[in-house]
Amino acid sequence: MDRDEIIRLLGTTDADEVRALLKAADEERRRSVGDEVHLRGIIEFSNHCGRNCLYCGLRRGNETLRRYRIPDEEILELAARVRDAGIATAVLQAGEDPAHTTEYICGLVSRIKAATGLTITLSIGERPYEDYRAFQAAGAERYLLKHETASPELYRRLHPDSDQRNRIQCLHWLKGLGYETGAGTMVGLPGQTLATLADDILLMRELDIDM
Repeated sequence: MDRDEIIRLLGTTDADEVRALLKAADEERRRSVGDEVHLRGIIEFSNHCGRNCLYCGLRRGNETLRRYRIPDEEILELAARVRDAGIATAVLQAGEDPAHTTEYICGLVSRIKAATGLTITLSIGERPYEDYRAFQAAGAERYLLKHETASPELYRRLHPDSDQRNRIQCLHWLKGLGYETGAGTMVGLPGQTLATLADDILLMRELDIDM
């Protein structure tokens, strides 16, 4: 589909067309991933963040939030609980915490991997290319980094201290390194249109996003 057709279908209210879209989506879901449901154990190990994204409760400007960092041993205990529950993947998720050095994340990933054998997904934001490569060498196999919106204007408004070009570059790096890569958009943003949602879909297609 091209952009114009995606925009038209996103806006359709025709009942037959909606049913046809749902049917096509379900067929594609079955073809791509089958009928299994895969559970993930998400460990939110820090809510400190150096960013000031306007929509996010973790933003550094939120002075009412009680901040925490889970101690390493407790993270390892949680990962063991994920494994013992029969869940194959642990997602280590946090704000862009300035205390999370490359060495710290690599050590945490390698310890969890050695202790549990879990598949490790990271969701810790934008990092330099060398960090992504080091995390992978330590045992991380998947990475979640939502692009949030393909619109430069919307992105600028939401992220006063970030650069959309860097975020998309990070997604290219992750794909190039061979990570199973997740992205995604937010629906319902002020100023968002069907055209910007179509651009989100096209961007994820261009990046060949896995999740």
